[in-house]
Amino acid sequence: MAINFKEIPARKSLEEKREESVEKIMDASMKLFYLKGYSATTTRDIIKEAGILNGSLYNRFKNKEEILQSIVNRAIKTVLDESERVLEKEKNPILAFALPASLEIYLSCNDKRAAELIYEANRSWSMVESFVESEREWSSKYLSKYGVDFGSDPWLDLKVSAIIGAVGNICGHYAKGGTEDYREVLAHMVKFISTLLEIPVFEVNHTVDRLVDILKSNEIVFCKIKMKFEEGSV
Repeated sequence: MAINFKEIPARKSLEEKREESVEKIMDASMKLFYLKGYSATTTRDIIKEAGILNGSLYNRFKNKEEILQSIVNRAIKTVLDESERVLEKEKNPILAFALPASLEIYLSCNDKRAAELIYEANRSWSMVESFVESEREWSSKYLSKYGVDFGSDPWLDLKVSAIIGAVGNICGHYAKGGTEDYREVLAHMVKFISTLLEIPVFEVNHTVDRLVDILKSNEIVFCKIKMKFEEGSV
């Protein structure tokens, strides 16, 4: 009997199997974190939801916090990529720097679960360090082209940490039932970022309008949460 080798599926490499397992774990984790809450989700829950063995999880992640860090790191990259596109189009550094914060705050003011998750991520020091590193690399790579150079600023990491802490606390406030208007909160955040990073912003309300317009024109997926503006939602 002749064997048609084209019909025999190729075996997956160990790296492909590992990546597939990682994706299952992260997808299952994000679903549970969002539905049950981060604190209420256990690694046992994740293993069951992902349909994997104990060893498959612990061979890839040390613990639940490391899973969340991986999820958030991926989300940060997505948002920074979008910030890069905004910067190239707008030539306005404050818009690009404020975009990640505006997205997190918008999600939090409209979705309590999202607020809880973002707050949890921002209060973990290992994740804050990861945020700072990503922002530092991104700013040194792209902002210098537009006349903003943080390369020699010894306080940059501390400044970015302060921004992350402020955003995290705002998200925590919404998670606890805060109802403040998104635009007003974002206006304060824009002024805070501008002052801290010494990037001038001459028309705060116009900057807020542009940030909202940018978010309205994109369907951005943040940690598996699809965010799409509705008319009248802000």
